[in-house]
Amino acid sequence: MNTRSFLVFSQIIEYIIKYFKWVVVFAALLILVSGVYRVQSNEAAIVLRFGRLTGTGTGQIKGPGLHFALPFFIDEVIKIPVQTMQERDITTHYLVWGNRLLSDVDRNGYLLTGDNNVVLIRAAVLYQIENPVLYAIFNRDAGEVIDGVVSGEMTRLVTRMDIDSVLTRGRTELASSVLLNSQGMLDSLNTGVVLASVELIGIVPPMETAQYFDDVRSAAVHKETLIQHAQEYASSLNISAQAQARAYTQSAISEQHARLAVVHDNMAEFNGIHDLYIINPRLIMDGVFQARIGAILAQSGGAIIVPDGSDVPVILLP
Repeated sequence: MNTRSFLVFSQIIEYIIKYFKWVVVFAALLILVSGVYRVQSNEAAIVLRFGRLTGTGTGQIKGPGLHFALPFFIDEVIKIPVQTMQERDITTHYLVWGNRLLSDVDRNGYLLTGDNNVVLIRAAVLYQIENPVLYAIFNRDAGEVIDGVVSGEMTRLVTRMDIDSVLTRGRTELASSVLLNSQGMLDSLNTGVVLASVELIGIVPPMETAQYFDDVRSAAVHKETLIQHAQEYASSLNISAQAQARAYTQSAISEQHARLAVVHDNMAEFNGIHDLYIINPRLIMDGVFQARIGAILAQSGGAIIVPDGSDVPVILLP
């Protein structure tokens, strides 16, 4: 190596040494800046250092704002949307092709009811992450867990119901039971997820039997309509009967009062005569006798003849 080449090489080395420290400083700054992260208002965050959760108690969960962690190759920052309501379609028992339900039962998912009928069910689940630590460490993707739990509960509960209940009157109760039982199962699995609602947005029979189920449903609706009309008619008759009963009761009460008034008048008259009879029996007897005889004569229209030498009158009736 000649002198000129040596000088050029020396200069290059000097430049590298001179600027290398700035490169190192710049790289160190980039690494430090990479540890700054922001948590949105609808999020929470946890930090895993070499795969282990940092902090203790409530300090393990980072709230909204700016935070600092060690470089990415040391700390892993996991952000969880705890304030966001998430939705998931449960299509385990309701398969579609585009916008059309698959008509082939062998290819489609389906449920078997307690009376051995086939029904297809599609559900929509709203859920929220309640415990970000459990969710991030054990169930970072809870969708498949929710699918399995909700589908399993639908399968178990539908086998205890008849097809009419599943399609009509028992639909709301089925959704409530699926929600309650699924939440208990998710809690036992420590998923950190809370189900807000389970909506059965599609409950239909297979295409092969849809017409027959429609006929049954129409008959059930017609039955309920007839029952409602019968109840309305019975209610109208009941109202009329109650009004008539009240009228009869009021008439009987009025008649009772009138007859009691007559009885009271007769009793008052009797008591008055009785009091006078105690004082002067003969006077009362003569007066009563004359009143009765007068009444008889007034009714008979006849005449009285008193024969000579007799005190006993002879009454001649017409």
